[in-house]
Amino acid sequence: MSTPLDPRAEYRRRLQHRQTMVIGGILATMVVLTLVCLLLWTGIVPAPYEPGFSSAKDEATPVIQPCPPADAATVEVTSIPVNVYNGTDTTGLAGDVTQTLTESGLTVTATADWPRGSYDGNVLITTSQAGLTNAYTLARAFTGTVNVTIDETADASDPTVSVVLGAEYKQSILSTAEIGQLKAGEPISAPKGCVAVTAAPTEQASQAPAN
Repeated sequence: MSTPLDPRAEYRRRLQHRQTMVIGGILATMVVLTLVCLLLWTGIVPAPYEPGFSSAKDEATPVIQPCPPADAATVEVTSIPVNVYNGTDTTGLAGDVTQTLTESGLTVTATADWPRGSYDGNVLITTSQAGLTNAYTLARAFTGTVNVTIDETADASDPTVSVVLGAEYKQSILSTAEIGQLKAGEPISAPKGCVAVTAAPTEQASQAPAN
């Protein structure tokens, strides 16, 4: 005749067995995960997806600027006809710049949102081949990165300069007093890597395409 098991002893036995199974399962899972991570890290097993992380600096297409005319010198800034465009969703940028330029004696013929959409940089100045000297002169009225490009849709003899304010623009225009101190007749240095006007590219991929 067998001796009946103690209920408490039986409960403890089952509890220990259950705990052993749970702990064993957790340890086995951790071992498998660790092994998978090591295989992914060493490249033995390819990752199931590509995060695609990259820096904005790597993605940005550099703007190749046209060279100014040979021996070009700045002109009287007040003689430059200007259009001012807002290349962002922030309201009021073009109006503020227009006011500063107007108070500085320049003639602003148009103030509007940029017809080509948005611009990611600080300030973009576009013009025809005839307006390059004007463009590089007006570029001195802004701080930060100012890119000059040829607008091949413009009449080649049109000296008008278009200023496009981009997402990085942070009130980088000089004050009216500082603009008034810009002198004519100062040599214009060619930007590094510029190309001859006859080969000057249109706006680069960093700008939005025309609608």
